[in-house]
Amino acid sequence: MTSFLKNRFQLSLILLIIVYTVGIVSLLLGDAESLMLLTPYNLLFAIGLLLYNAEGFDKKYGIWLLVVILAGFFVEVLGIKTGLIFGDYAYGEGLGWKWLDVPLIIGMNWGYLVFGTAALLHKHNIPKALKAAIAATLMVSYDIFLEPVAVRFDFWTWAGDTIPLQNYIAWWVIAFLMLLGTFTFVKNLRNRLAIYVLLIQTLFFILLIFDQHLSIR
Repeated sequence: MTSFLKNRFQLSLILLIIVYTVGIVSLLLGDAESLMLLTPYNLLFAIGLLLYNAEGFDKKYGIWLLVVILAGFFVEVLGIKTGLIFGDYAYGEGLGWKWLDVPLIIGMNWGYLVFGTAALLHKHNIPKALKAAIAATLMVSYDIFLEPVAVRFDFWTWAGDTIPLQNYIAWWVIAFLMLLGTFTFVKNLRNRLAIYVLLIQTLFFILLIFDQHLSIR
């Protein structure tokens, strides 16, 4: 038991399974509204587990992670103020505290997704630009399942209740640039937990879509 607890990957995976099992049971019992109020804390939990399992965490890793977090946050600020990046949208109350009309957790979400998807591809011996393109595509795929859930639970809303194609294009371009920088400046992105966190969260979004009778638009 002691050696199990010392194994950060095994410990993290069991915590992840426990938390999402509780979430799925709550969802099946009809407590989706209450459950989704915990989303900011769930994101912090997921980010914490990823950092705990980041095998190459060093000064450069930390600095670039901070760059991605801050860039992600201020891109969102510019996005909602101008409507020129993602389209015309506004954040609701579902993601907690806001500054400049953007939830503080959003920047951390960009960091979590960039480093999570980068970890899936870091071993592949292919050009960095191609790795960044594939990882950016994975991020956009994740967003496709996130969008109906986000609108349903007041994370954000779109003008005219329509998600523009511009949103997905902007997501891909911004993610690509962040990922290209990540693959360039961070040497060790290995994270055994990343695939499990991203997969479980995506499956949870799909379950919510079915439970709430949502549609992907």
